[in-house]
Amino acid sequence: FDRRARHCGPRSRISPPMSPWSSLAVALVATLALTLPVTYGQVPQCSGTENANPFYTDAPVLVNSVANGKLYTVGGADNEIKIVHVYGSPYEMGLAQGQLVKPWLAPMLESFFNYIESQVDPYLKDLPVGLRKMIEELGIIGALDVELLLTDPYTPAYFKEEIKGIADGSGVSEGTIARLNIFPELIKAACSIIGGWGNASSTGGLVQVRALDWGTNNTLRQYPMITVYHPSEGNGHPFASLGWMGFVGSLTGFSTNVGICEKVWLKYNETSTRRGYPWHYLLRDILQYDDNVQAAIKRMQNARRTCSIFSGLGDHNNNFNIIEYAHEELNVFGDSTPFPGYAPTPAAHPLIKDVVYVDKHEQPSSDPCLGAALQHFYGQFNPQTMVDTVSLLQTGDLHISIYDYAANAMYVSVATQTVPYPPPPNAVVQPAYERQFIKLDANALFSQTMDD
Repeated sequence: FDRRARHCGPRSRISPPMSPWSSLAVALVATLALTLPVTYGQVPQCSGTENANPFYTDAPVLVNSVANGKLYTVGGADNEIKIVHVYGSPYEMGLAQGQLVKPWLAPMLESFFNYIESQVDPYLKDLPVGLRKMIEELGIIGALDVELLLTDPYTPAYFKEEIKGIADGSGVSEGTIARLNIFPELIKAACSIIGGWGNASSTGGLVQVRALDWGTNNTLRQYPMITVYHPSEGNGHPFASLGWMGFVGSLTGFSTNVGICEKVWLKYNETSTRRGYPWHYLLRDILQYDDNVQAAIKRMQNARRTCSIFSGLGDHNNNFNIIEYAHEELNVFGDSTPFPGYAPTPAAHPLIKDVVYVDKHEQPSSDPCLGAALQHFYGQFNPQTMVDTVSLLQTGDLHISIYDYAANAMYVSVATQTVPYPPPPNAVVQPAYERQFIKLDANALFSQTMDD
């Protein structure tokens, strides 16, 4: 639960032959290179260290299935993530998810709402005046209910149908699940976004990073889940969303066509309103329906926007942009644009060819770490160097996803799930950027059928 609230409202060569011993040495080095993480050295402008954990590459394991859904787990014993595949109409996909996560959903929601009730008072002074007054008068649950009323006319029916399905499948009330889903409209996260392609990338293909800094001292870290959607024919294309049980919007996601990520935009000071299309539902629509970055930007332009965020949008054609998205503004940034909207470009944020990025701090950031790390790894952008980058910057405490478009793969890491909340004395909760990343084959995820 971050103390700064999101400001809401719509805006618009030939070599000599080698000896047998030399050949053996080369073979041994090549074998080791395939099994050990590559290290590139430290970046003095950064306080973190590189992540030495190898990637987890075992396939997900089937745990349970129902009509229109299957539950898998992936990861080691102390680093397990649930993957739920859902199929069909919005209601059918919601029903399948609710049935598959029923043992955990109610306890998760109870602990989450208890947590936010206990945490809100110390942070009220840092919230916008209107939001602060609403919470003071109504409490956090009342404020969420007001937010639901204000956004309801702009929320498509299919999100409500999916929430109803989750409720029917799990036995948890629709209202409780709806409150979970509107929560991102009230609060914000200090995250990092990176996109690198062309000369920056080791393959030339786009590598995109989404690092979510929402804090590890909360209950959601115990319940990470990847939902893989397989909508009915004619209702979009398959996509994967990294979040939590019962959450139908998207903060972090990758589809057959595009990838999305976001971060709060704290410097937005124009007019605002709470009446509009929840931003995390719009990002979900981009994943499900849009074929490229251009279509996603058009969707944003046409939306009745609510919260001020930065959004990172990438596609399989090596397009990547970061968007300043708010009620009255929609500003698109590429690799040659002074960012974020400041000229001259801040010294800590150098422009880099074929790279667009924003770090976890309030912008303009004075922290030179991310820019220095990206210059250090320039020409070698790949999943491993991006893992090292977020570890050097120490960003992505709650979860991280890296999208390798050339390989059509996702690399995911989450904070320690096995330590209860609140953590016992001396318990260690590792942030996601320090932990082992799990590699997922997006081709396998998206082609999975109920009969497989």
